[in-house]
Amino acid sequence: MRLAHAGRGGRPDATAALLQRLTAKPGPHCLALRLALREVERALEPVLIACLSGRVRLAIEVPAGEPAPVAHAITGLAARLGRRRPRIGLVEGHDLLATQSGAGLLGTPCDPPPPPDSTLIAASVRFGAAPLVGLFAKGAEVVVSGPLAPSALSIAFARYAHRWPVEDYARLASAAAAGRILSAGAGAGGGDLYDPAFDKLPETGLPLVDIAEDGALAFETSTGASPAHAALALSLLDGVENPRAVADPDLTLDLDDATLIGGKLTGVKGSAAPDHLPGTLVFEAGFAGEGELAYGGTGAAGRAIAAARELETRLKSLLGDERFRVEIVGVESATRGAVDRAADLAVVPGKDVRLRLALRAAAKETVESALAEFASLSGFGPAGAGGVRLAIHPERRVSAAKIPAHYVRPRVGLLEGEA
Repeated sequence: MRLAHAGRGGRPDATAALLQRLTAKPGPHCLALRLALREVERALEPVLIACLSGRVRLAIEVPAGEPAPVAHAITGLAARLGRRRPRIGLVEGHDLLATQSGAGLLGTPCDPPPPPDSTLIAASVRFGAAPLVGLFAKGAEVVVSGPLAPSALSIAFARYAHRWPVEDYARLASAAAAGRILSAGAGAGGGDLYDPAFDKLPETGLPLVDIAEDGALAFETSTGASPAHAALALSLLDGVENPRAVADPDLTLDLDDATLIGGKLTGVKGSAAPDHLPGTLVFEAGFAGEGELAYGGTGAAGRAIAAARELETRLKSLLGDERFRVEIVGVESATRGAVDRAADLAVVPGKDVRLRLALRAAAKETVESALAEFASLSGFGPAGAGGVRLAIHPERRVSAAKIPAHYVRPRVGLLEGEA
């Protein structure tokens, strides 16, 4: 079986090239993408007909938001392209607050711990392979799911294609390693490897892998080249704290003896799954504020510097230990090309500049007082300030959580297509 990952499908031409490479050998084949609703048409239009015609399974992960609207958008795209309605498998149930109490979720281990006096406003879980396997077996041509663990899709498709038992940890471990690498998208093809000795980024492709019936892995890219070993290793170990015990929903992965030779990965081992799934908790904790002033004309930089010093003095007295940051940014530093931008790193007299403030505080009133002091600089500060912009919003903190498996209740459905 062959599996490929096109990331967010940001370059449809690259996705089409990946699909062509994927189908160059006998299947079964699966093409994975990670898409938001607004990205569906642009990312899938070049490949949807080919996938449906060539019997390439599509697996779409929706990292945020509900997967059902994405599934319906794919149905609508197929109709607009004059094709039949595909058979779509739908995996939902990632929103834990819909089925669990906030108090129970707050008791789960999470890193970093929730801020004091915070409010839990969202909780989601990353599913493993189990909800996906049955959908492939029932003939789903497209599977749309909420957040997935990096290994979930590769394990699910390998179990479906090779009929591996759920406790065949030796072969499942290989598929899990492949999934971790493919989920890096272009990074697994070498896109993260920049050599400063060269004046351009490396020419890379999107990754794909052959997973043999015995679990052997062979990687390549959409360009036909073997990915750089460093790129594969970085993708495999991304976010790993203990390579001997990488907790995925379907098994515990041991990468201590993993070996990469010529695009082939061996030595990956696995054992029983942990009793939890990876999840995310989002807390509302305090408020954040932002402000911006513009200074222009002769001496603009000097006036902005004087205003920054005055603002820092006022805020230290007003805010005490609360966190804030004052910056002076040249307008051209945000608009010129990367080569010319280095000349703007130093503030040069006579250029238009912006004075910016960012802060966070537990109380909304504290942020409002700080922004009022900032805004007062336009009338009681160095001359020439204009274009005052202020914003205040609740601040959100995100923690990685270990969700007990019995908290998780996937909902699996099948949207029937046309014959």
